[in-house]
Amino acid sequence: MTAEAQNRLIGHVIDGETNMPVAGSSVFITNTSLASVTNKEGYFEIPGIPAGIYKLIITHVGFETVTYDFSTEKMPAKLKVMVKPKVVAMEAVVVGGYVTETWEKWGKTFTDYFIGLSNNSTKTVIKNHKTLRFRFYKKLNKLEVIADEPIIVENKGLGYKLAYQLEHFEINFNERTNFFAGHILFTDMKVNSRQVKKWQESRREAYTGSMMHFFRSVYEGNSLEQGFEIRRVKKLRNLEKDRVRALYRQNPNQSFGDSSGYYQKVLSQKDFTYEYGATLTVDSFRIVKEGQKFIYWPDYLQVVNKHKIEEQGYLDHHMERRSRYPARSLMMLQNEPALLLDANGNWYPAQGLLSEWYWGWGEKVGDLLPLNYLPPAAIADAG
Repeated sequence: MTAEAQNRLIGHVIDGETNMPVAGSSVFITNTSLASVTNKEGYFEIPGIPAGIYKLIITHVGFETVTYDFSTEKMPAKLKVMVKPKVVAMEAVVVGGYVTETWEKWGKTFTDYFIGLSNNSTKTVIKNHKTLRFRFYKKLNKLEVIADEPIIVENKGLGYKLAYQLEHFEINFNERTNFFAGHILFTDMKVNSRQVKKWQESRREAYTGSMMHFFRSVYEGNSLEQGFEIRRVKKLRNLEKDRVRALYRQNPNQSFGDSSGYYQKVLSQKDFTYEYGATLTVDSFRIVKEGQKFIYWPDYLQVVNKHKIEEQGYLDHHMERRSRYPARSLMMLQNEPALLLDANGNWYPAQGLLSEWYWGWGEKVGDLLPLNYLPPAAIADAG
């Protein structure tokens, strides 16, 4: 991503009913710090866009949010955006579907899954938690969170203020999965030069070994040089443990006699075992077609970054008493034949990838960096 790869987006926001310009609209590229506000004629301009694939967000009080997907390879000369007045609809009543819960009950759970538990997450706070609404589905054992306005997050660990427009948040406690998505605008927090230097170092540490770092290296084809070791993995379920667990569930009060010792031993085993293949090159799971880059693999990929050591909080969370290792993560594709990559380390569709282990624990809002972030070495190269 060089200085020559910067682009500019110009647009005009118009009321779709009156055909009049809409001044004061917030316009930003999600997951970046690139933003603008429409002037009195409804025009906006966003310069300095690195090469890549993006989603533009246009919001204004009283109007529906508009999103626009674009690529810097096919930039429109001038974008015309028609916005429609927002229609306030009554929320549907779901009889027996969910119960409304409170921040007092679910706030910590939401914060742990949304902000995270890393060192940076401990320095990150939600400033307007009253905008959040909690729905708990008892039959499904699932928590859903809705935000009536952008969630304002201050990250004093990395020096960013985030406006997070939450589109979806869900924790499925039965399946032990969590997914959230939304549109984010990053803004640099203002402070003295000494603090800025500390934030720059914290951002570099957060970037090293992150999913953004990894997928940028996959896009460039230099993952090995960036310190990543990649292996294909098969995740094998412990079928004997499933059988024994089912016996206990069917007969919770029954004595199993002489077999009890064996059953207890099986129940203490892990739910899964893993078969590891040989190390892989990027070209074994990256496909280049008509100038675009896609990734695909069966089963799982294990990614180890030798330059990223696990945080102690990761071991504490999993109650593991051992030394800290280079961070290991697992990834699988979810209901997608392949994912499209761009130069910023983004993949599409976003929900097509499931991560576990270190990335499953650490890739939360407290450690997020904007897509237009460049680590110091890359900034030097671009200059």
